[in-house]
Amino acid sequence: MGVVGLGGLGHMAVKIAKAMGAQVTVFSTSPDKEADAKKLGAKNFVVTTDPKNFIPFASKLDLIIDTVSAEHNFSHYLETLKLGGTLVLVGVSPTPNQLKASSLIFGRRTIAGSLIGGTKETQEMLDFCARKKVLSDIELISADQINDAYERTIKGKVKYRFVIDNKTL
Repeated sequence: MGVVGLGGLGHMAVKIAKAMGAQVTVFSTSPDKEADAKKLGAKNFVVTTDPKNFIPFASKLDLIIDTVSAEHNFSHYLETLKLGGTLVLVGVSPTPNQLKASSLIFGRRTIAGSLIGGTKETQEMLDFCARKKVLSDIELISADQINDAYERTIKGKVKYRFVIDNKTL
């Protein structure tokens, strides 16, 4: 399976997929995230700034979770999916993304979207994560650091989630 983006959602997608026994490929625009991707459980890492980097992964993946909330071209990712594979979007871009229809049609591929599961699905995932000891990587901050944390989030300088210490509220 593939994971697009190694941020707050992406790092958990890698951990959960690995815990489920999947062989994980991470796609990222940031080459400096490769070591983290491998540490989190990814077998492969693809720097997406050069379309040639997608070629070795053509028709190799069954599923891709796309966590990126910025505009990007879906076509390259779709072409890494096997016949009948699915690209699931969980990141929301503020602007329209690009798509070459032939990337869908010729591989009988599907694009799906998901915002959040229901109570039952959420509980199943929490139980699974507890059993497998899959935890989110966080940076604990105090309430007076919220503005700085916001600025760092905008600049993409957070690994991977900020959590506000309630004792400081």
